Amino acid sequence: MSFDQQHTFSKEVIKARMLQNATKLWGLKSIQSLDPFVKLLIDAFSTEVFKANNEIQTINGRILERLAKLLTPTNYTHPTPAHAVAYCMPDEDTEILMEHSEFFFKKHLNSFRKTQSDKQVEIPFTPVENVNLVKAQTVLMVAGNTVYHIDEQLNKIPIQRISADVADYRNVMIGIDVSNYSADHFPEKFTLYCSNPTYEKVDFVYRLLPHIKIFHQNIPLEVSAGISYNEMPEIEGYEGIFEERSIRYKIKEDVKNLYHHKFIEVSGIYPTLFKKIQNGFPENIDDGSPAYDPFRNKKILWLKMEFPPQFTSEILENFSFILNAFPVYNRGWKKTEYNLDIMGNNIPMETSDEEFFLYVEEVVDGMGKRYSEIPFTPNDEIEKGLFTVRKGGMERFTQRNATDLMSHVMELLRDEVAAFAIINRDKVKDVLGEISSKMKGLMKKVDQANKELKEDVNYVIIEPLDNSVHTYASFWVCHSSLANSIRPGSELNSQKKFHVITLLTETTGGAEEKKQSDTILAYKYALTSRDKIISAEDVKNYCKMMLNSELKNVTVKRGTMISDKPREGFVRTVDVEILPHNYSFYGRKYWDHLADVLKNNIKAKAIDGVEYRVIIVEDAMHLEV
Repeated sequence: MSFDQQHTFSKEVIKARMLQNATKLWGLKSIQSLDPFVKLLIDAFSTEVFKANNEIQTINGRILERLAKLLTPTNYTHPTPAHAVAYCMPDEDTEILMEHSEFFFKKHLNSFRKTQSDKQVEIPFTPVENVNLVKAQTVLMVAGNTVYHIDEQLNKIPIQRISADVADYRNVMIGIDVSNYSADHFPEKFTLYCSNPTYEKVDFVYRLLPHIKIFHQNIPLEVSAGISYNEMPEIEGYEGIFEERSIRYKIKEDVKNLYHHKFIEVSGIYPTLFKKIQNGFPENIDDGSPAYDPFRNKKILWLKMEFPPQFTSEILENFSFILNAFPVYNRGWKKTEYNLDIMGNNIPMETSDEEFFLYVEEVVDGMGKRYSEIPFTPNDEIEKGLFTVRKGGMERFTQRNATDLMSHVMELLRDEVAAFAIINRDKVKDVLGEISSKMKGLMKKVDQANKELKEDVNYVIIEPLDNSVHTYASFWVCHSSLANSIRPGSELNSQKKFHVITLLTETTGGAEEKKQSDTILAYKYALTSRDKIISAEDVKNYCKMMLNSELKNVTVKRGTMISDKPREGFVRTVDVEILPHNYSFYGRKYWDHLADVLKNNIKAKAIDGVEYRVIIVEDAMHLEV
């Protein structure tokens, strides 16, 4: 409501208008001529009108929020899992780490109540896709005039100083230990994760990685951007049609896009080259120092990396190059089984404390027949063999769920018991007393259910195939913000076999489901952009949806910049400047990371050929002079 409308419907203005109308109606010359009793009545009426106006405004807001919740696709309101980069050493020469492999981190939660004890929550993480692993890892790195050893925890330890060659100031050499690799053929291509936390805010550090030249024994190798995953068979049928609109696809693509620029893929190590690899160091590095003794008998694959001119020696010395690294995100697998004779065609997918529903993995009946998901379908028009997902009280247009409805019925019964108490025939009184005692037990269970229910339950609605009784539904859950801030170097363990992955970056990005007014911003973005960013307003709506109430102002304007890429001059840019409310509360590191996330997401959704720059600035009035 605008300021003028608030002024029009304030209590004093309503009272003044009623007094003026009463004066005109009775033909009086002044308001002071009105009877005091009339003034008292008008004062009471104006208060009631003021209350009614406030209730109308509240109802309008609730109707808008309800419509936005119903009309906004779940792709824009679902919980967001935390994500990070991890690495894993395989047991065999080459392995495929499956995307459903779960690795757990135990997080301790302190209780702030005397009646509750502390608890540990197991937070699961899985790879974003099937990942190819090779039994090799970087153990040595030469940058500037220093030789570094990379230990098992991937810490860089300087072991020797060497004479620096002025011509090699843009070169880095890495040694990959392949001593434990027993196969004759090295993989056609392998991925390097390039980490430079000290200079990661320098714009060109990751953007120019695909322009690196890599040599092995002076033979050039092919370099490409990103990380490639083990290919999955294409999904057919209904699921294939709606795959790109599914929550599963959106979450995976968002995580992939966020880390894509930090990976490079190297190919060209052919069998003839791999067989010629010798032990120890190249002649221009090995000066007979005893610091090299632990590595002289190891079979090391040496790669020479030539960087573009923008990279200084300080930037290169802070790089780390790691094999077998891949993005992971927080999700855990759960399974539920229900008898359709009891539940009808609705299967509830219950989550535990601190868990939030993500999406359904599969639905299978007792005969082994698999159901296909088809979204955007009315409940009464689902064909056999299909299922869809609904949230909360089965998508009714009232806010009451099953427990609320039971409470209402019990309140009615309690009121009506007294009406039957006067009839003392056929032991009606005893029966009603028994009903009353049963109701008290039900009320306790309802109260307990309301306390344990953290979020609205999601349901799978299916149209069962013939002779289907038992149905199994598996789904994925996440822990949202609870999975954030797990430190680099933390080890995550598998419960099925002795397998460990180690985090290389801190887990970030976990957020709970959008609710109430935030849903309206998501609906506005979905309605106007269809998840494609073309105009400046699309950029603004996307930023509003991502930052919600934290956003104070966003401006989008055109600019130019000098390109860092070879053989490019000036390029046009779209500059996005964001002003948040609480910059100092979260700190610069948080906002810089969020700016990178927004830039990558906007770039993935925008048209090709446009360079975006996202800057989050502090309000000038809060800056220290």
